[in-house]
Amino acid sequence: MNKKIFNIIGWILLLGMGVSWIGFGYSSWYLLLLPLTYLSFLISDGRIKKLKKIKQISIRQVILILFAFIVSVGLVFVLIQLANYLINDMLRLTGGIKTFSQIVAVILSLYPVKYTFGSVVYKVTGDLNAKEL
Repeated sequence: MNKKIFNIIGWILLLGMGVSWIGFGYSSWYLLLLPLTYLSFLISDGRIKKLKKIKQISIRQVILILFAFIVSVGLVFVLIQLANYLINDMLRLTGGIKTFSQIVAVILSLYPVKYTFGSVVYKVTGDLNAKEL
């Protein structure tokens, strides 16, 4: 298929999730749609071909990535629970301000994961690139 079609599919999925989240709230379907969206953007960028390097990853690197993923998910969970406590119990926000605060809290809680997990994956891919040379 054309790379532009995958880009359009990715944007449709991403915007559809955003609109439905704002309109209807969180749904567990987003856990399925988000990886599909990411995969369609990978295909449209041509980065899916770089994933063939996965066969070269050692067991130690796989364990390191899994450990970093578990720590990152735990960090996000703790930050979201902390934000939930602050928004609901300490500040007692309601209405649109509460919804806006929750959306901002989720977005801000993802940034530490981006740096922690991203740095580990970047290091592993850097090691794989060094092996190729």
